[in-house]
Amino acid sequence: MTGSAGAGGLLRELDRWASDRLTATIWWRDDDLQRPTPALEPLLAMADATGWAPGLAVVPEGADTDALAARLTGTGAELLVHGFAHRNHAAAGEKKSEFPASRPLSDSCRDAREGLTRLRQALPDRLLPCFVPPWNRIAPDLVDCLTDGGFTGLSTFGPRHALEAAPGLRRVNTHIDVIDWRGTRNFVGTGAVAAALASHLEARRSGRVDAEEPSGLLTHHLVMVDEDWRALETLALELKSHAAVDLIAPRDCFCL
Repeated sequence: MTGSAGAGGLLRELDRWASDRLTATIWWRDDDLQRPTPALEPLLAMADATGWAPGLAVVPEGADTDALAARLTGTGAELLVHGFAHRNHAAAGEKKSEFPASRPLSDSCRDAREGLTRLRQALPDRLLPCFVPPWNRIAPDLVDCLTDGGFTGLSTFGPRHALEAAPGLRRVNTHIDVIDWRGTRNFVGTGAVAAALASHLEARRSGRVDAEEPSGLLTHHLVMVDEDWRALETLALELKSHAAVDLIAPRDCFCL
């Protein structure tokens, strides 16, 4: 592992998983994709170098699906549905959300269904029917109607409370955000990523959170630079080399 204290703690935690004959499953989600841009290239390079398939959450409205289909050919990337327009509908004083409780449920259900329909028609071979709400926020009532709209998966942020968010709707969240949104709004560094991953893995191993929920890495290619990706790639390769780690694809999470 890299030489930071966070990475050292991660190695110790992974060694405990190995000694307990456990497998630390880790998956990777990246948000806010609409079209291929230069910012996407280092993400795809990391995916290729590590053999780790990312789940790319695509904003359906305004997505250049033809260009995405062409660029992603030959890659292992899988696609998820990132809301509909990534537009804030929260009331004054509420945290940003495209699908808040204050929004009419019929409007939220319509947009969720439309997002899935558009991407399924344009990118059928890559799309998983997994809903990723922008800002990781979703009204409980909408969760209950996602399956009626054709979704079988849901992904937000933080440890899940149950395997299914609603009957027939498997929930697999992310837990390690690589961006410091409340401070610099830049990459937190591999030490912080390693420490956050170690913390979630320890919580899984000790039973404080669902041990069966894969640990989720959350990246944001539009605000990251080449140096960030190189550092993450080094960490991912080190993870891959550890006997206790399995870097899994999104379909391993949502298509069981």
